[in-house]
Amino acid sequence: MEHPREVINTTALGNGLRVVTEAIPGSRTAAFGVWVAVGSRDEAPAQSGASHFLEHLLFKGTDTWSAREVAEIIDGVGGDMNAFTSREHTAFYARVPDTAAELASDVLFDVVRSPALRPADVDAELLVIGEELTAAVTTPDDLVFMSLYDELFAGHALGREVLGEPATINAMTPADIADFHGGWYLPSNLVVAAAGQVVHEEVVEKATAVFGDLPRGHHPKRTSPEVVRQTTVANELPVEQAHIAIGWRGLPHGHEDRHALAIANQVLGASPSSRLFQAIREQRALAYTVFSTTSGYADAGSASVYAATAAPRAKDLRVALDEAIAELLEGGVTSQELDRARSGFEGSIVLGLEDSGSRMSRIANGIALRDTVMPIDEFLDRLNAVTIDDVNRVLNQVYGQPSVTSIVGPASALVAAGV
Repeated sequence: MEHPREVINTTALGNGLRVVTEAIPGSRTAAFGVWVAVGSRDEAPAQSGASHFLEHLLFKGTDTWSAREVAEIIDGVGGDMNAFTSREHTAFYARVPDTAAELASDVLFDVVRSPALRPADVDAELLVIGEELTAAVTTPDDLVFMSLYDELFAGHALGREVLGEPATINAMTPADIADFHGGWYLPSNLVVAAAGQVVHEEVVEKATAVFGDLPRGHHPKRTSPEVVRQTTVANELPVEQAHIAIGWRGLPHGHEDRHALAIANQVLGASPSSRLFQAIREQRALAYTVFSTTSGYADAGSASVYAATAAPRAKDLRVALDEAIAELLEGGVTSQELDRARSGFEGSIVLGLEDSGSRMSRIANGIALRDTVMPIDEFLDRLNAVTIDDVNRVLNQVYGQPSVTSIVGPASALVAAGV
Protein backbone atom coordinates (compact mmCIF):
# COMPACT_ATOMS: atom_id res chain seq x y z
CA MET A 1 0.00 0.00 0.00
CA GLU A 2 1.47 3.30 -1.06
CA HIS A 3 1.25 6.09 1.50
CA PRO A 4 0.58 9.73 0.54
CA ARG A 5 3.70 11.83 0.17
CA GLU A 6 4.48 14.20 3.03
CA VAL A 7 3.86 17.82 2.13
CA ILE A 8 6.52 19.65 4.17
CA ASN A 9 7.60 23.19 3.32
CA THR A 10 10.25 25.38 4.92
CA THR A 11 11.03 29.07 4.64
CA ALA A 12 13.82 31.08 6.27
CA LEU A 13 13.18 34.77 6.83
CA GLY A 14 15.92 37.33 6.37
CA ASN A 15 16.40 37.71 10.12
CA GLY A 16 16.99 33.98 10.63
CA LEU A 17 13.51 32.85 11.70
CA ARG A 18 12.63 29.46 10.24
CA VAL A 19 9.09 28.42 9.37
CA VAL A 20 8.19 24.79 8.69
CA THR A 21 4.75 23.37 7.92
CA GLU A 22 3.20 20.06 7.02
CA ALA A 23 -0.19 20.13 5.33
CA ILE A 24 -2.25 17.04 6.17
CA PRO A 25 -5.05 16.56 3.59
CA GLY A 26 -8.38 15.81 5.21
CA SER A 27 -7.29 16.91 8.68
CA ARG A 28 -9.81 18.87 10.70
CA THR A 29 -7.27 20.14 13.21
CA ALA A 30 -4.35 22.56 13.18
CA ALA A 31 -1.32 22.48 15.46
CA PHE A 32 1.09 25.36 15.92
CA GLY A 33 4.38 25.53 17.78
CA VAL A 34 7.22 27.89 18.49
CA TRP A 35 10.44 26.08 19.34
CA VAL A 36 13.12 28.19 21.06
CA ALA A 37 16.59 26.64 20.70
CA VAL A 38 17.63 27.65 24.21
CA GLY A 39 17.31 25.44 27.27
CA SER A 40 18.70 24.85 30.71
CA ARG A 41 22.24 24.06 29.48
CA ASP A 42 22.45 27.57 28.03
CA GLU A 43 21.85 29.33 31.33
CA ALA A 44 24.66 30.84 33.36
CA PRO A 45 24.94 29.24 36.83
CA ALA A 46 23.20 32.23 38.41
CA GLN A 47 20.37 31.88 35.85
CA SER A 48 19.69 28.21 36.57
CA GLY A 49 15.98 27.64 36.01
CA ALA A 50 15.41 30.81 33.96
CA SER A 51 14.17 28.95 30.86
CA HIS A 52 11.61 27.00 32.88
CA PHE A 53 10.59 30.09 34.84
CA LEU A 54 10.02 31.96 31.59
CA GLU A 55 8.02 29.05 30.19
CA HIS A 56 5.59 29.49 33.08
CA LEU A 57 5.43 33.26 32.80
CA LEU A 58 4.59 33.35 29.11
CA PHE A 59 1.19 31.89 29.90
CA LYS A 60 0.44 34.69 32.36
CA GLY A 61 -0.73 36.91 29.53
CA THR A 62 0.37 39.63 27.12
CA ASP A 63 -0.56 43.27 26.61
CA THR A 64 -3.41 42.01 24.40
CA TRP A 65 -4.75 39.10 26.46
CA SER A 66 -4.82 38.30 30.15
CA ALA A 67 -3.87 34.83 31.39
CA ARG A 68 -7.56 34.05 31.90
CA GLU A 69 -8.42 35.19 28.37
CA VAL A 70 -5.65 33.05 26.88
CA ALA A 71 -7.02 30.01 28.72
CA GLU A 72 -10.62 30.79 27.80
CA ILE A 73 -9.84 31.27 24.11
CA ILE A 74 -8.23 27.84 23.79
CA ASP A 75 -10.63 26.06 26.15
CA GLY A 76 -13.56 27.63 24.36
CA VAL A 77 -12.81 25.73 21.15
CA GLY A 78 -11.85 22.45 22.84
CA GLY A 79 -8.17 22.91 22.11
CA ASP A 80 -5.08 22.57 24.23
CA MET A 81 -2.12 24.85 24.73
CA ASN A 82 1.01 24.02 26.68
CA ALA A 83 4.78 24.19 26.83
CA PHE A 84 7.83 22.33 28.08
CA THR A 85 11.45 23.09 28.84
CA SER A 86 14.32 20.74 28.06
CA ARG A 87 18.07 20.98 28.31
CA GLU A 88 18.47 22.39 24.81
CA HIS A 89 15.16 23.99 23.87
CA THR A 90 11.89 25.37 25.14
CA ALA A 91 8.70 24.68 23.22
CA PHE A 92 5.27 26.33 23.14
CA TYR A 93 2.39 24.77 21.26
CA ALA A 94 -1.35 24.75 20.64
CA ARG A 95 -3.69 22.32 18.89
CA VAL A 96 -7.21 23.32 17.92
CA PRO A 97 -9.99 22.50 15.44
CA ASP A 98 -9.11 23.96 12.05
CA THR A 99 -11.94 26.51 12.40
CA ALA A 100 -9.99 28.15 15.25
CA ALA A 101 -6.56 28.00 13.62
CA GLU A 102 -6.17 31.72 13.02
CA LEU A 103 -7.12 32.71 16.56
CA ALA A 104 -4.91 30.02 18.12
CA SER A 105 -1.85 31.07 16.14
CA ASP A 106 -2.55 34.72 17.01
CA VAL A 107 -2.54 33.89 20.72
CA LEU A 108 0.46 31.54 20.62
CA PHE A 109 2.66 33.87 18.62
CA ASP A 110 1.75 36.84 20.81
CA VAL A 111 2.50 34.87 23.98
CA VAL A 112 6.02 34.10 22.73
CA ARG A 113 6.73 37.51 21.22
CA SER A 114 5.19 39.88 23.78
CA PRO A 115 4.69 38.37 27.24
CA ALA A 116 3.65 40.93 29.84
CA LEU A 117 6.07 39.65 32.51
CA ARG A 118 4.30 41.63 35.22
CA PRO A 119 6.06 41.76 38.64
CA ALA A 120 2.96 40.41 40.38
CA ASP A 121 2.92 37.42 38.04
CA VAL A 122 6.62 36.77 38.66
CA ASP A 123 5.97 36.71 42.42
CA ALA A 124 2.97 34.42 42.05
CA GLU A 125 4.69 31.99 39.71
CA LEU A 126 7.71 31.88 41.99
CA LEU A 127 5.49 30.14 44.55
CA VAL A 128 4.20 27.68 41.96
CA ILE A 129 7.71 26.76 40.83
CA GLY A 130 8.75 26.43 44.47
CA GLU A 131 6.05 23.80 44.89
CA GLU A 132 7.22 22.07 41.72
CA LEU A 133 10.80 21.96 43.00
CA THR A 134 9.69 20.61 46.36
CA ALA A 135 7.67 17.90 44.67
CA ALA A 136 10.64 16.92 42.48
CA VAL A 137 13.14 16.50 45.32
CA THR A 138 10.67 14.54 47.45
CA THR A 139 9.47 12.25 44.66
CA PRO A 140 11.92 9.34 44.51
CA ASP A 141 11.61 8.53 40.80
CA ASP A 142 12.30 12.21 40.02
CA LEU A 143 15.13 12.59 42.51
CA VAL A 144 16.91 9.46 41.32
CA PHE A 145 17.21 10.90 37.81
CA MET A 146 18.10 14.39 39.03
CA SER A 147 21.01 12.90 40.94
CA LEU A 148 21.95 10.64 38.05
CA TYR A 149 22.24 13.53 35.61
CA ASP A 150 24.07 15.67 38.15
CA GLU A 151 26.78 13.01 38.36
CA LEU A 152 26.68 11.78 34.76
CA PHE A 153 27.42 15.33 33.58
CA ALA A 154 29.27 16.43 36.71
CA GLY A 155 30.29 20.09 36.68
CA HIS A 156 28.52 20.70 33.36
CA ALA A 157 25.32 22.57 32.55
CA LEU A 158 23.75 19.40 31.09
CA GLY A 159 23.77 17.95 34.58
CA ARG A 160 21.84 20.79 36.20
CA GLU A 161 18.16 20.30 36.97
CA VAL A 162 15.94 21.94 34.33
CA LEU A 163 13.70 23.36 37.08
CA GLY A 164 16.65 25.24 38.55
CA GLU A 165 17.47 25.61 42.22
CA PRO A 166 15.61 27.49 44.98
CA ALA A 167 18.48 29.95 45.46
CA THR A 168 18.71 30.96 41.80
CA ILE A 169 14.94 30.99 41.25
CA ASN A 170 14.29 33.14 44.34
CA ALA A 171 16.97 35.60 43.28
CA MET A 172 15.47 36.28 39.84
CA THR A 173 13.75 39.62 39.35
CA PRO A 174 11.23 40.63 36.66
CA ALA A 175 14.07 42.55 34.98
CA ASP A 176 16.24 39.41 34.92
CA ILE A 177 13.45 37.42 33.28
CA ALA A 178 12.78 40.18 30.75
CA ASP A 179 16.50 40.34 29.89
CA PHE A 180 16.63 36.58 29.38
CA HIS A 181 13.61 36.72 27.07
CA GLY A 182 14.91 39.74 25.16
CA GLY A 183 18.36 38.24 24.74
CA TRP A 184 17.44 34.73 23.62
CA TYR A 185 13.92 34.74 22.15
CA LEU A 186 15.18 36.10 18.86
CA PRO A 187 14.85 34.77 15.27
CA SER A 188 18.15 32.88 15.08
CA ASN A 189 16.83 30.67 17.90
CA LEU A 190 13.17 30.46 16.82
CA VAL A 191 11.35 27.87 14.73
CA VAL A 192 7.68 28.38 13.90
CA ALA A 193 5.98 25.10 13.01
CA ALA A 194 2.46 24.18 11.94
CA ALA A 195 0.76 20.98 10.82
CA GLY A 196 -2.71 19.84 9.88
CA GLN A 197 -5.16 21.97 7.96
CA VAL A 198 -2.66 24.76 7.35
CA VAL A 199 -1.36 26.73 4.37
CA HIS A 200 2.37 27.36 4.36
CA GLU A 201 2.22 30.82 2.82
CA GLU A 202 -0.32 31.96 5.39
CA VAL A 203 1.81 30.74 8.29
CA VAL A 204 4.86 32.48 6.83
CA GLU A 205 2.89 35.69 6.43
CA LYS A 206 1.71 35.64 10.03
CA ALA A 207 5.14 34.69 11.40
CA THR A 208 6.66 37.55 9.42
CA ALA A 209 4.09 40.01 10.78
CA VAL A 210 4.79 38.96 14.39
CA PHE A 211 8.52 38.22 14.41
CA GLY A 212 9.81 39.84 11.21
CA ASP A 213 10.97 43.09 12.82
CA LEU A 214 13.12 41.42 15.48
CA PRO A 215 16.92 41.48 15.18
CA ARG A 216 18.59 38.18 14.31
CA GLY A 217 20.23 37.51 17.67
CA HIS A 218 22.80 34.77 18.17
CA HIS A 219 22.99 31.10 19.08
CA PRO A 220 24.13 30.11 22.57
CA LYS A 221 27.77 29.01 22.84
CA ARG A 222 28.06 25.49 24.19
CA THR A 223 30.96 23.50 25.62
CA SER A 224 31.10 19.71 25.66
CA PRO A 225 31.09 17.77 28.95
CA GLU A 226 34.16 16.02 30.32
CA VAL A 227 34.58 12.24 30.44
CA VAL A 228 32.31 10.49 32.95
CA ARG A 229 33.64 8.81 36.10
CA GLN A 230 32.33 5.46 37.34
CA THR A 231 30.56 6.23 40.61
CA THR A 232 27.50 5.66 42.79
CA VAL A 233 25.41 8.41 44.39
CA ALA A 234 22.81 7.83 47.09
CA ASN A 235 20.00 9.92 48.56
CA GLU A 236 18.19 8.87 51.70
CA LEU A 237 14.44 9.47 51.49
CA PRO A 238 11.75 8.15 53.88
CA VAL A 239 9.89 6.02 51.34
CA GLU A 240 9.07 2.32 51.12
CA GLN A 241 10.98 1.43 47.96
CA ALA A 242 14.51 1.59 46.66
CA HIS A 243 14.74 3.42 43.33
CA ILE A 244 17.75 2.61 41.18
CA ALA A 245 18.87 4.32 37.97
CA ILE A 246 22.05 3.48 36.07
CA GLY A 247 23.33 5.86 33.42
CA TRP A 248 25.93 5.96 30.67
CA ARG A 249 27.00 8.59 28.18
CA GLY A 250 25.01 8.08 25.00
CA LEU A 251 25.18 9.56 21.52
CA PRO A 252 24.50 13.08 20.21
CA HIS A 253 21.12 13.48 18.51
CA GLY A 254 22.70 13.72 15.07
CA HIS A 255 25.07 10.75 15.40
CA GLU A 256 25.03 8.26 12.51
CA ASP A 257 24.56 5.39 14.97
CA ARG A 258 21.46 6.86 16.61
CA HIS A 259 19.14 4.40 14.83
CA ALA A 260 21.21 1.44 16.04
CA LEU A 261 21.09 2.84 19.58
CA ALA A 262 17.32 3.19 19.35
CA ILE A 263 17.03 -0.50 18.48
CA ALA A 264 19.53 -1.46 21.20
CA ASN A 265 17.41 0.46 23.72
CA GLN A 266 14.29 -1.33 22.47
CA VAL A 267 15.92 -4.71 23.08
CA LEU A 268 17.29 -3.69 26.47
CA GLY A 269 14.26 -2.22 28.19
CA ALA A 270 11.83 -0.14 26.12
CA SER A 271 9.04 -2.73 25.83
CA PRO A 272 7.37 -5.63 27.68
CA SER A 273 9.33 -8.12 25.54
CA SER A 274 12.67 -6.47 26.39
CA ARG A 275 15.50 -8.14 28.30
CA LEU A 276 15.03 -6.03 31.43
CA PHE A 277 11.26 -6.39 31.61
CA GLN A 278 11.45 -10.13 31.21
CA ALA A 279 14.38 -10.65 33.59
CA ILE A 280 13.42 -8.17 36.32
CA ARG A 281 9.63 -8.27 36.33
CA GLU A 282 8.45 -11.45 34.68
CA GLN A 283 11.12 -13.94 35.81
CA ARG A 284 12.14 -12.56 39.21
CA ALA A 285 9.15 -10.35 40.14
CA LEU A 286 11.60 -7.80 41.52
CA ALA A 287 9.88 -4.67 40.25
CA TYR A 288 6.61 -3.39 38.91
CA THR A 289 8.25 -0.67 36.82
CA VAL A 290 11.47 -1.25 34.87
CA PHE A 291 12.61 0.45 31.68
CA SER A 292 15.48 1.87 29.67
CA THR A 293 15.64 5.15 27.79
CA THR A 294 18.03 7.34 25.79
CA SER A 295 18.43 11.06 25.15
CA GLY A 296 20.54 12.88 22.58
CA TYR A 297 21.96 16.40 22.73
CA ALA A 298 24.00 18.51 20.35
CA ASP A 299 27.36 17.15 21.50
CA ALA A 300 26.56 14.42 24.00
CA GLY A 301 23.89 11.96 25.04
CA SER A 302 22.68 9.70 27.80
CA ALA A 303 21.38 6.18 28.17
CA SER A 304 19.82 4.88 31.36
CA VAL A 305 17.85 2.10 33.02
CA TYR A 306 15.49 2.42 35.98
CA ALA A 307 13.65 0.12 38.36
CA ALA A 308 12.18 0.26 41.85
CA THR A 309 11.64 -2.47 44.43
CA ALA A 310 10.89 -3.02 48.11
CA ALA A 311 13.74 -1.72 50.26
CA PRO A 312 14.98 -5.14 51.53
CA ARG A 313 15.40 -6.32 47.93
CA ALA A 314 17.53 -3.37 46.80
CA LYS A 315 20.70 -5.45 46.47
CA ASP A 316 18.87 -8.18 44.55
CA LEU A 317 17.56 -5.60 42.11
CA ARG A 318 20.93 -3.97 41.59
CA VAL A 319 22.56 -7.35 40.95
CA ALA A 320 19.79 -8.37 38.57
CA LEU A 321 20.13 -5.16 36.56
CA ASP A 322 23.90 -5.60 36.30
CA GLU A 323 23.53 -9.25 35.26
CA ALA A 324 20.95 -8.53 32.56
CA ILE A 325 23.09 -5.78 31.06
CA ALA A 326 26.29 -7.87 31.24
CA GLU A 327 24.53 -10.81 29.58
CA LEU A 328 23.36 -8.62 26.72
CA LEU A 329 26.82 -7.15 26.24
CA GLU A 330 28.49 -10.55 26.29
CA GLY A 331 26.09 -12.43 24.02
CA GLY A 332 24.72 -9.58 21.94
CA VAL A 333 21.21 -9.37 20.51
CA THR A 334 19.72 -12.26 18.59
CA SER A 335 18.35 -11.98 15.08
CA GLN A 336 14.84 -12.52 16.48
CA GLU A 337 15.31 -9.70 18.97
CA LEU A 338 16.59 -7.43 16.23
CA ASP A 339 13.59 -8.10 14.01
CA ARG A 340 11.10 -7.71 16.84
CA ALA A 341 12.71 -4.55 18.21
CA ARG A 342 13.02 -2.94 14.79
CA SER A 343 9.39 -3.68 13.91
CA GLY A 344 8.20 -2.55 17.31
CA PHE A 345 10.13 0.71 17.19
CA GLU A 346 9.00 1.34 13.63
CA GLY A 347 5.38 0.73 14.61
CA SER A 348 5.55 3.04 17.62
CA ILE A 349 7.00 5.82 15.46
CA VAL A 350 4.27 5.46 12.84
CA LEU A 351 1.46 5.22 15.41
CA GLY A 352 2.84 8.29 17.14
CA LEU A 353 2.34 10.40 14.02
CA GLU A 354 -1.39 9.99 13.67
CA ASP A 355 -2.37 13.52 14.70
CA SER A 356 -1.41 17.05 13.74
CA GLY A 357 0.20 17.77 17.12
CA SER A 358 2.73 14.95 16.89
CA ARG A 359 3.53 15.81 13.29
CA MET A 360 4.05 19.43 14.20
CA SER A 361 6.43 18.41 16.99
CA ARG A 362 8.39 16.16 14.63
CA ILE A 363 9.01 18.84 12.03
CA ALA A 364 9.73 21.47 14.69
CA ASN A 365 12.33 19.22 16.32
CA GLY A 366 13.87 18.40 12.95
CA ILE A 367 14.43 22.03 12.03
CA ALA A 368 15.39 23.18 15.54
CA LEU A 369 17.91 20.38 16.13
CA ARG A 370 19.27 19.50 12.68
CA ASP A 371 17.89 22.19 10.36
CA THR A 372 16.18 19.52 8.27
CA VAL A 373 13.20 17.18 8.45
CA MET A 374 13.93 13.59 7.50
CA PRO A 375 10.99 12.11 5.55
CA ILE A 376 9.30 9.23 7.36
CA ASP A 377 10.14 6.78 4.56
CA GLU A 378 13.82 7.72 4.73
CA PHE A 379 13.80 7.32 8.50
CA LEU A 380 12.26 3.85 8.19
CA ASP A 381 14.75 2.92 5.47
CA ARG A 382 17.64 3.86 7.77
CA LEU A 383 16.07 1.90 10.58
CA ASN A 384 15.75 -1.16 8.37
CA ALA A 385 19.36 -0.79 7.23
CA VAL A 386 20.65 -1.31 10.78
CA THR A 387 22.40 -4.68 11.08
CA ILE A 388 22.92 -6.95 14.06
CA ASP A 389 26.61 -6.01 14.00
CA ASP A 390 25.64 -2.32 14.20
CA VAL A 391 23.47 -2.93 17.26
CA ASN A 392 26.04 -5.05 19.09
CA ARG A 393 28.78 -2.54 18.34
CA VAL A 394 26.70 0.34 19.73
CA LEU A 395 25.68 -1.71 22.75
CA ASN A 396 29.32 -2.02 23.73
CA GLN A 397 30.12 1.53 22.70
CA VAL A 398 27.50 2.91 25.10
CA TYR A 399 26.63 0.34 27.80
CA GLY A 400 30.13 -1.08 27.98
CA GLN A 401 31.57 2.23 29.16
CA PRO A 402 31.83 3.65 32.71
CA SER A 403 28.44 4.16 34.35
CA VAL A 404 26.88 6.16 37.14
CA THR A 405 24.46 4.50 39.58
CA SER A 406 21.91 6.60 41.46
CA ILE A 407 19.96 5.12 44.37
CA VAL A 408 17.15 6.75 46.35
CA GLY A 409 15.36 5.15 49.30
CA PRO A 410 15.31 4.62 53.05
CA ALA A 411 18.57 4.04 54.91
CA SER A 412 17.92 0.30 55.01
CA ALA A 413 17.70 0.19 51.22
CA LEU A 414 20.98 2.06 50.81
CA VAL A 415 22.69 -0.38 53.18
CA ALA A 416 21.13 -3.37 51.40
CA ALA A 417 22.36 -2.04 48.06
CA GLY A 418 25.89 -1.83 49.43
CA VAL A 419 26.18 1.95 49.32
